[in-house]
Amino acid sequence: MAYNLLWSLMFSIIRTGLDAANRDLAVISNNIANAGTNGFKKSEAQFEDLYHSQHNNSTEKARGMGVKTIKPRQSFAQGSLQATNGSLDLAIMGEGFFVLGQPLGRTTATSSIENAFTRDGSFQLDRAGNLVNTDGLPLLGLGQTPINIPFLLADQENVDPELLSEISVNSEGEISATYGLDNIIKVGQIELADFVNEHGLKNIGNARFNETPESGTPTFGLPKERTIGKIQAGFLEKSNTDITDEIILMLRTQQAFNGCGKMLQSEIDVTKKLSAR
Repeated sequence: MAYNLLWSLMFSIIRTGLDAANRDLAVISNNIANAGTNGFKKSEAQFEDLYHSQHNNSTEKARGMGVKTIKPRQSFAQGSLQATNGSLDLAIMGEGFFVLGQPLGRTTATSSIENAFTRDGSFQLDRAGNLVNTDGLPLLGLGQTPINIPFLLADQENVDPELLSEISVNSEGEISATYGLDNIIKVGQIELADFVNEHGLKNIGNARFNETPESGTPTFGLPKERTIGKIQAGFLEKSNTDITDEIILMLRTQQAFNGCGKMLQSEIDVTKKLSAR
């Protein structure tokens, strides 16, 4: 009876080790898979020790019961910048996130609208002149409104419309459009979001995040205001995943997983021998 209880305890502890190693491998694999994703932020698996407390008169003894996984911690370290020379490829140097709204044209109750936040600054114009990301979500500007850049400009009567010929974005997030040869006007202003605890953001995939009670509500501001970073046009922020580091972690975690597996097999073999007696 005592041995059965001990075996059950050992099995439970070893199983927590296998679960922890498996979870760690999943996080590392996800980091490696997204090493080429613009604006991706790697995660690190986090673990806590499990204890069983036993009271004996005035003393308390804590017995180790294994390990449990908790929410992975995301690293928001700056990723390297890659030059693209695209006028609507934007990178944030420093703190802050681009704000993405809901798909344009969708009728959704205001109370249920939840913006997404990203460091992926790959934007383009849709057929209506809206500045959107690769999934069609609009980039929100000043006042949390979509940014629209008309393809044609006709300011005066009896004047032929001028065609959009160039777009530029400065470090403060001001968007200027050139119509014709030299008619330059400001058409938009990018506004960034910042969080007290960015590590509390919820990762929803595609290098996008949602706010949570842990992250706090976002503070909106213009680039280069307070602690918010500046805009670097013609660049994209790459993933902050280091492939070499991740492979080393994967090898280490696989060794831990194999070690737990061997321990479990040894326990099973011992149990079979004792049961055969």
